[in-house]
Amino acid sequence: MKNGVHNVKSKRWCGGSLGFIDWIGDFGTNRRVRKHNTQSRGLEKYQSITTDILFPAESYTANIIISGGDSSERLRFSKRIIQNNFSQGRAMIMLHLGNRGLENIVTNNNFGIVANKNNKHFDAFTSFELQEICQTVLDTCKTKYDIKPAGRYILQIVYELLACKDMRPYFSNFADCPYHQLAERINNRFANNLITKNVADNLHSLLMMGQTECAKIDSFFYDMSSQIRHIATTNANVVGGSSILSAIKKGQILCVDLNSSANVLLVELIVNSLTIAMNRGYDFSFFLDEVSIANNELLKNMLCQKSNHNNIICSKDLYALLNGKDDVFATIVGEAEKTILLSHGSHLSCEKWSKYIGEYDKIDVSHNRNSGWSITNKFLGYNTNQGQTMTDKREYKIKPEQINRLTQGEVFVYDNRTGSLIQTYVA
Repeated sequence: MKNGVHNVKSKRWCGGSLGFIDWIGDFGTNRRVRKHNTQSRGLEKYQSITTDILFPAESYTANIIISGGDSSERLRFSKRIIQNNFSQGRAMIMLHLGNRGLENIVTNNNFGIVANKNNKHFDAFTSFELQEICQTVLDTCKTKYDIKPAGRYILQIVYELLACKDMRPYFSNFADCPYHQLAERINNRFANNLITKNVADNLHSLLMMGQTECAKIDSFFYDMSSQIRHIATTNANVVGGSSILSAIKKGQILCVDLNSSANVLLVELIVNSLTIAMNRGYDFSFFLDEVSIANNELLKNMLCQKSNHNNIICSKDLYALLNGKDDVFATIVGEAEKTILLSHGSHLSCEKWSKYIGEYDKIDVSHNRNSGWSITNKFLGYNTNQGQTMTDKREYKIKPEQINRLTQGEVFVYDNRTGSLIQTYVA
C-alpha cells in the first residue's frame, strides 16, 4: 500500500474457469472489506427498542441529551426518564417553556408538583435559612444590581422582623416589605412589645450599616416579583409553597414553567437555589426542556459542574438552542453519557452531530476493467484486464444526511462512555 491506496490487483483471461476463480477471489476480498468497514464503524442496527430498555431503571443518574424530532417523540423519552426518578425517589427539578405535555406527564401520573399560571405553588425561599436567602439575593444578577455584602444586614432585619411576628421568611414577605420604612417598622415592633430594646437597637445598627443597599434590594424584589408572578403562590403564609430547595430535600419532582427564557432573573434565582442544594450535598436531577443556555453563564456553569446531580437536556435542535456556539455545544454534549438523536431539519446541526459522534477508518473499493483485441506470438486474441483499487479514508460514522432523513420514531443512540452507536426504532 502507498499513500493509503492498496496495490491494484490485475487479471487477464479469455473466459472460462479462470474468470470464475478470479470472481470468487474478488467476492472474498469485498466481503472482508465490508466486514472491516462494519466493525470499524461500530454501528449496530436493531429492528425496534422500547424506552425501558433504552432507559433502564438504573440510568436515573445519567446525563442525557435528547435532540431533534417532534414534541410527541421527545415526550415519550421524557416520560420514561421522569418515571425512573420517581420510582427511585430521586428529586428532579424540571424547567420548561409552556410545555403542557410535560406537565401532563407529571400530573396525570402523580409524579410530582407542577408550578404554572394555573397552579401557583412556587415560593422561592421555602426551607431557606437566612444565610441562604442572603446568598441567593446577592448572587442573582450581580452585574445588574451590584448589591454589596452590607445588603445582608438589611435582609437580616426583615428576617428578624418577620420572626418576631411568627411569620415565616417566604419570598412574598420579603418582596412586600417597604424597605424605605424599615426604621419605622423596627420602632413599631418595639412599641408593641414584640422585640426588646436591645434587639431594636441592634436592628437600627444593622440598618445604618446596610442603608446604602436598601434601594438596590427593593429594586431586586420588584423586578423578581414581575418574573415570578405567574407561578408564585399568592398566600404563602396560609397555604405554604414549594421551592427548589424544599422539593430536593423531600425527594420530590418539581416542574416549573419559566414562561420565557428571557426571565433571566428567575432562571438565575433557580440556579442559585440549585447551587445551595449542591453545596449541602443533596442528590437531584436537573431537567431542561427548550430553555436557552448559551447566554446565561450561571446556567451553563451549573450544567458543567461536577456534583451529586445529573442533567437531562431536551430540545428540538440543541445546536440551534445554543445559538450555534461551538464551544458551548462541545462543552454540553461532552458531559452527556447518552445522546438520543432524532431527525433534524438544519444541515448545520446535522453536521455538528456527525462530527461529535466521530469518524472511522473506511476502505473504499473501486473496480476497473480494460478489454480489447491484441496480437501475441502472431495470434490474435481478445484480452480482459480487471482489478480492484482499495483506498483508506476517514468518514463520519453517521453522515449528516442520515440524521436529516430519520423517520418518525427512528433514532440514533450514542453512548459517550462506551462509544457504542445504535440505530433503531422506538416501539
